[in-house]
Amino acid sequence: MQHSNKKKVTGILYLQNIQDNRWTKPPPMRILQSLNAAKHLIFVTTHWDQINPERGREREAQIRSRLKVFLKAGARTGRFNVRTDSPWEIVESLVNDS
Repeated sequence: MQHSNKKKVTGILYLQNIQDNRWTKPPPMRILQSLNAAKHLIFVTTHWDQINPERGREREAQIRSRLKVFLKAGARTGRFNVRTDSPWEIVESLVNDS
């Protein structure tokens, strides 16, 4: 990530452990709509290195289903995998969209 062009990072990263069957409630959609903030929201699933890939994809589909209203409003999903550059890719997407 380049810092020389002085771009600002603007966004909310909402982290969800891909292994968890428990669901942590996301922020109320009405708040995000009033702030026009959904496009700056990324729901990030974590712990991909600790789950069977097929099971992870199943859980991800369940999570995306629960987030339909957010995704339709412009929110996105991302995968945080410590063995790749995914953390920086997620942050850079907030820089590029701000």
